[in-house]
Amino acid sequence: MRKAVGIGGLRRKEAERQALSKKGTELAKREIDKLQEQIGLMKTNLEDFVREHQRDIRNNPVFRVQVQRMCQLIGVDPLASRKGYMAELLGVGDFYCELGIQIIDICVATRLMNGGLIDLEELRQRLIRRRLKGSEPVVEDDIKRAISQLAPLKGGYRIVDFGSRKIVQSVAREMNADTSMVLGLAQQTCKFTMEDVRVGLGWDEHRIHSCVDDMLRSGIVWVDHQGSVMSEYWVPAFFSQISGASLGSKAVF
Repeated sequence: MRKAVGIGGLRRKEAERQALSKKGTELAKREIDKLQEQIGLMKTNLEDFVREHQRDIRNNPVFRVQVQRMCQLIGVDPLASRKGYMAELLGVGDFYCELGIQIIDICVATRLMNGGLIDLEELRQRLIRRRLKGSEPVVEDDIKRAISQLAPLKGGYRIVDFGSRKIVQSVAREMNADTSMVLGLAQQTCKFTMEDVRVGLGWDEHRIHSCVDDMLRSGIVWVDHQGSVMSEYWVPAFFSQISGASLGSKAVF
């Protein structure tokens, strides 16, 4: 018959457990300290690298994106503050501030035409033509970062996806599910009819009219009563698909 463990045995086991726990804590702290030391060294090396390649970072958008991703991997946010040392070294604080202002200008200027939705590529082309000759090139990632910096303004600036399309929204309203589904139907042709919605989504007439009327009121779609048995509803935000080639010849806001 096994001998019962006495009070002394229990105390010894508890002391052993506490000793192991203490040892584990010490080892974990040592590893964390070592990791923090390595990250600090990486940040220093990255700072030196940015200083050395500052001109290339400003002038080469692909290189700029790669450096910013390196910053994120080691926990450095160059856009956390315009006065942050990394933002100053990268030269991106003023760059994204200026880009954000230009995005707002274009979105406001085109809002009556597109209801506050503009294709991201169309926005990029307008930015390129608006910026002074010799300014830093602008890529999609730059626009995304600039828009993320506009969040404190609470103007509704964000990027929404419709299939393969990326649309910049610049109005402070929630895109409801019905509107998103109808826009999804129109992303290839830039237009739809109420019959398209009925067949494609299986909705009843009341739901279709309610959604389309709301889209008309907000300016997201235009209606064309001519040239077809059924009225056609066009989505200005998708026009770049059919007019992108001629965008350069048009006036840019």
